[in-house]
Amino acid sequence: MALAFAVAAGCAMAQQNVSFLRTGSFEAGFFGGASYGIVNFQGMVGGNLTFAATKNILPYVEYTYLPQVAFPLAPSLNLGPGYSYTVDHNVSFSDFHGGLHIRLPIHDSPLVPYAVVGVGALTHFAQTVTFNVTGPNGPAPPEPLPVPGGSNFAVNAGFGFRYYIRSARFGLRTEAKVYKPTGQGYNSAFGKVEFGIFYQFR
Repeated sequence: MALAFAVAAGCAMAQQNVSFLRTGSFEAGFFGGASYGIVNFQGMVGGNLTFAATKNILPYVEYTYLPQVAFPLAPSLNLGPGYSYTVDHNVSFSDFHGGLHIRLPIHDSPLVPYAVVGVGALTHFAQTVTFNVTGPNGPAPPEPLPVPGGSNFAVNAGFGFRYYIRSARFGLRTEAKVYKPTGQGYNSAFGKVEFGIFYQFR
């Protein structure tokens, strides 16, 4: 009787330990955090959806809104020596990309490291930005100028940790990654750190 109970308890524990890594499960997550490297530290929010193709490989799609992270480019603003300018707001980006989370489980630990790699686009919408110009003779009248919209192809890669709460379908996630946009204009590398929660559909 005691032996049967021990075997049953061991099976139940083993099933509990591996259930969060099984194939075919979906994870939907929400996160917040900060980016740095285009202008300065800025907050950001987003969400993603992953699918466990295997216990280790999770294809995913992700959207992030990065508010006012880039100094606006205004090709039509030609200033001579001794002039400087500021703007009333920076340009916001929407990041939409897909990629892979590669889980690296440590035995039966609920803390699961993972690597991440993705490709997608950083998009900004056309808008009007006011430039405040200061010259040798003092401030000039504010000049509203259109900033064209566009999309930049970008690759990203990084590393993170998931923590699976065994008694629930929820878990916690933290991740750091580096983006490298390509093309003209906004092509400087920048980093992003995020913290969030996810729900696993069984």
